[in-house]
Order: sequence, then structure tokens, then C-alpha cells
Amino acid sequence: MYIAHHQVPAGDTAQPKVWLENVSKQYGSVTALQPSDLKVRSGEFLTILGPSGSGKSTVLNLIAGMTNPTAGRVWIDGRDCTNVPPSKRGLGMVFQNYALMPHMSVFENVAFPLRVRRVTEAEIKRRVGEALELVRLPSVAGRKPAELSGGQQQRISIARCLVYNPAIILMDEPLGALDKKLREEMQLELKRLHVELKVTALYVTHDQEEALTMSDRIVLFNGGRIEQAGTPHELYFRPRTLFSAKFLGDSNVLSGKLQGRAQDGLVETPVGLLRSSNGNEHVGDGASVHLMVRPENVLLLPPDNKHEYANGLEAMVVDTISFGGVIKTFARLSDGSTMTVQELTRARRQAFDRGARVRLAWQAEDMLLLPAA
Repeated sequence: MYIAHHQVPAGDTAQPKVWLENVSKQYGSVTALQPSDLKVRSGEFLTILGPSGSGKSTVLNLIAGMTNPTAGRVWIDGRDCTNVPPSKRGLGMVFQNYALMPHMSVFENVAFPLRVRRVTEAEIKRRVGEALELVRLPSVAGRKPAELSGGQQQRISIARCLVYNPAIILMDEPLGALDKKLREEMQLELKRLHVELKVTALYVTHDQEEALTMSDRIVLFNGGRIEQAGTPHELYFRPRTLFSAKFLGDSNVLSGKLQGRAQDGLVETPVGLLRSSNGNEHVGDGASVHLMVRPENVLLLPPDNKHEYANGLEAMVVDTISFGGVIKTFARLSDGSTMTVQELTRARRQAFDRGARVRLAWQAEDMLLLPAA
């Protein structure tokens, strides 16, 4: 899995392109979005990530003007747009279902927003041609949507969004209807367009790989509130909560209690004493904690291996699954819980049969301390 690694400017004080100022949303007795403050920088690709019902689509609808906040304000380009209708916000939308008109040609579908805005025919021809060139489909202008593949239809819906030069593009699960290979191709295409056009993009998805691959920043939602926000690198390698650790990528989690000072990172668990060199400001001396280590940071060794790693546990192999270039081994610990080890197939040190005794080992810096609650 590729993780985008972008440097976010420290102490960025520039006016945000979009700002949800302490915004909340209720539908009757149901709280869809708890009071949230979210700023989107000009030109960034920000992904709103979370499971179903987490509030991510509500955020997009509030920015688009499809619904009004119960409290708080929506700012776009420094303008209070809380009560401004969607058509006056200068936004572009890309949907999962393409929303193309089947009776119209590709050209007319892309031209539709321009005709609504009463653009001249000469200008429409020029701008539609440019938009189709941008999505690399200049030769399909005369076709109907039904004659195109799913990936081509989504490119046309993107061209229709780009044709009137919106300052901000909102995308709601735009790749959800595509198969895996097409999704991966379209991820690259969307990033290419974002870099080329320098447009501000807000992208809603429940797919962690999309978020990690494409984003400048990720805002992770859980239960209608912001769980964590940061770069893909920060959320993957430094999750602040157990939810963040489990939602983004695979994780091995053990529970225990800190022994002595929190800064020492020694934790007594049901499978033995483990050590983390990563402090956590939300964890106090003697606190109950979770420990998390990613499967790719765990080594699978013979049981008598005299390793120099800070952490080592005896285990028994229960299964091994090949994913082509990656192999995952599942090993049962002494308390009956299971840990996962992920290795590159070409770099695999040694194969172990099901039932084999092994030793799992990892460094203290690869194990994170997370609050128990």
C-alpha cells in the first residue's frame, strides 16, 4: 500500500478555502454531526474518511449547501455561505453514480453546465474540447454514455465538473462503483488532474487505501465527530486512538497496564512484558493502555532465535495466506489471541508450516501506546 507523504506547512495562517466553523447537524433527535471545526487549505486534496454513518457525507452536503447546519457557519473563500444556495457557491460536484444524461451525447453532457450559464456556442466548443483533453477522452465526444466503460463515464462526469472552472471540487465516493483495477487507475488520474489544475478538492470515501494514496491531508470521522486529522503518514504511523489505528491499515493490538512511569513505556500484558519507546501525552503513570504494532514491523523468527529486538513473544502459526507480492502469517499467542505478520514475498526470511512454533519480534519504536478509553 502506497502512503502519500506530503509536507503540511507549519503554522499555516493563510485564509482557508473552506471553513466549517463549529458546525453541527441534527435530523430530529439524531445527531449526524457533532460540533466540528474544519479548515481546508487552498489547493489541497483533503479526504473526509470514515465508516458508514460517521458524518462524512453530512460534511460534504453542508459545504455544498444541500443542507443547512443546525448550528455554526460555513465559510467559502472568506465569505459566509451558510445560507447561500448551492448554485451560488462556485462548487463542482462529482458523484458515485456519474449522473450523466443517457439521451445526450458526451459533448452535450459536458456542455450542459455551460448552457445553463448561457455561455456562447464558440466558448462551449472550446471549453468542452479542453475538458475532454484533460480527462484524455477527446475522441468520444459524439458517443452516448451507454457506449462507454464505467471508468470512461466517470472521467466524463469529471470533465463536466471541470468545464466551468470551479474553485473547489467536491467528490462523494466517486470511484465506489468501479472495480479494483479501474479504481486504482482513476486514483492516479484524479491526482494528476489535481496537481495539474491546482484546484482545491474535498474527497469523501470509506476506503482507507484511497485516502492514504491520494490525500494531502485526511480528516477521519467517527460517530459524527472528528477522530483525528493529519497527513496520511501521520494517521498511519502515529494514530492517536484505537479507532484510528484499526481503521487505517492492519494493526496488531494488545492490552495491558503501564508499569512504573509512563515515559518508560513498560507494559504488563497477558502475554508478557512489552516495551514501547513512543510516549503518549494522554497516558498517565500506571494507566491501562492499548499497544499497537503494524504487521509489516513484526519479524517471524525460529523459536530459539537470539534476536536483539526489545519485544519478543512465542507463538504458533495457524495460517499463511499469499496475496501475490505479500504474504500474511497469522500466529496464536499464549493467551489465545492472534497476531499478523506481513512480509514481502521476495524478502521472506523463512517459511513456517501451520502448527510450527515461532518467535515474533519487533522494536520498541514500532509499538505505539494508545489510551484504553
